[in-house]
Amino acid sequence: MAFEVGGQRLHPISILFGAAKVARMFVVPAILMVVANRGDGDGLWARLGWLWAMVAAVFVVGASMLGYLFYRYTLSDTEIVIRDGIFKRNERHIPFSRIQNIDLVQNPLHRALGVALVRVETGSGGAPEAEIRVLSLAAIDRMRARIFVGRAGAEAVLPEAPAEAEEASPAPGGPRQILAPLPTSELAKLGIVSNKGMVVLGAAMGVFWQRQWEFDWFDQAKEYFGTGREWLGTVFGSPIVGVVAAGAGILLVGLVLLRLFSIGWYIYLLHGFTLTRVGDDLRAEYGLFNKISRTVPTPRIQALSTQESPLHRVFGRQSVKLQTVGGGAAAGAGQAGIMKDSQWLAPMIEPERVPELFAEVHEGVDLRAISWEPIAQRAWWRLFRPLTAVGAVVALVAAFFVGFWALLLAALVALGAFFHARAWVKSAAYSLAPWGLVFKSGWFNRTLKLVRYSKIQTVSQKESPFDRRNGMATVRIDTAGAGAMGHTIEIPFLDAAVAGDVAHRLYEESSRHAFRW
Repeated sequence: MAFEVGGQRLHPISILFGAAKVARMFVVPAILMVVANRGDGDGLWARLGWLWAMVAAVFVVGASMLGYLFYRYTLSDTEIVIRDGIFKRNERHIPFSRIQNIDLVQNPLHRALGVALVRVETGSGGAPEAEIRVLSLAAIDRMRARIFVGRAGAEAVLPEAPAEAEEASPAPGGPRQILAPLPTSELAKLGIVSNKGMVVLGAAMGVFWQRQWEFDWFDQAKEYFGTGREWLGTVFGSPIVGVVAAGAGILLVGLVLLRLFSIGWYIYLLHGFTLTRVGDDLRAEYGLFNKISRTVPTPRIQALSTQESPLHRVFGRQSVKLQTVGGGAAAGAGQAGIMKDSQWLAPMIEPERVPELFAEVHEGVDLRAISWEPIAQRAWWRLFRPLTAVGAVVALVAAFFVGFWALLLAALVALGAFFHARAWVKSAAYSLAPWGLVFKSGWFNRTLKLVRYSKIQTVSQKESPFDRRNGMATVRIDTAGAGAMGHTIEIPFLDAAVAGDVAHRLYEESSRHAFRW
């Protein structure tokens, strides 16, 4: 298709943001020029520095102006058409029916000027399909409304499919709030139950270990540790107890710092998290400094999942996430973190409200009305044996260094493995509901995954040598965008005959339900 002139321009203030983006390329050369010009006064290097600054300023402003003048976007009846480029012109067509997510990002300057950056994601995964920098909020509202209408029109002409309650679309109307803004106390609980601070703590420990000689206070800390160890050894009457107590104190301080960082991270990232529904679209808004508004069409949701750790249960909460085909990691570490955490459906929610939340997302889904089917109860033996074997090997190795009393470790591991295996098998169960598959597992960290039949891409039945020996099999389903870390459900330790029936039922149901992007 020929490159055509026309369409809508970006907001004029985009020139400012474009200039700032281009100017980043000149930061390092500018710093080098400043360093080189120190003490030169009005000499040659100083004049070259000023010349460089003027050339850079002209280039930055000129590049931003040209980018603004040659960028156009058009909202047709069925797609977004984006045209850009000066010498090498590009034209992208993004059908409304392929759009998975629409994200609005605002930093403090965006909010002050009433504009935002828009990210459009499709089923390709990875980076967003398009980033539109920047539009006014009114233009974004018009874009969202146009996409909603165009997507509904595109789906209206698709071949008829069997009536499905989960695919029914509510009548368009005003926004309906599903989750009120989360207070800071709830985000603090989320920080306590998560390990978000582990990455930074691990990185900091690596830097200190590699370059500890550059930190005078590190030697002082070691001296304080030695003093504390000796004092605790005197108090408890044993040097070994002193070492253990001092190490436990350091561990406790590290855990406190870890949780404090996690709390700060989630307050920064998810401040004011609110979930609303407008027609078929879910809209999540959150962020303390960078305000994120993420729009996800409910028919595009591939799976829903809940997480519940022991700390979740202490607070009487669960965390709920959704998965779409889009939503891949964006470029840059900061953006990747934002993209990943934007998959929250409810960061913290009471367990009794989860069925209501799922029903809001997918009409006809009722977690309270399903019946659970257990996995093979004899599977506990398969979990018990490898854990016990590992414990025995570790105990034998330890016995050579600390004595035969270390063999008691094998008995403790075997006891723990017994209770873990029995509890895990007892907690694992699945349900083939009229609208989809649900699988729950875990007794310590509990998870639940839900996938509707219309989102199942593949059904497979697997048998390892150990499965065949025990007359068992595993059933696995994948959805669009499936990967090693998600978009899948595996039901392990099923009797072989039961696994065959489950796989056949899933295949029949997924074939009967028309797939919708």
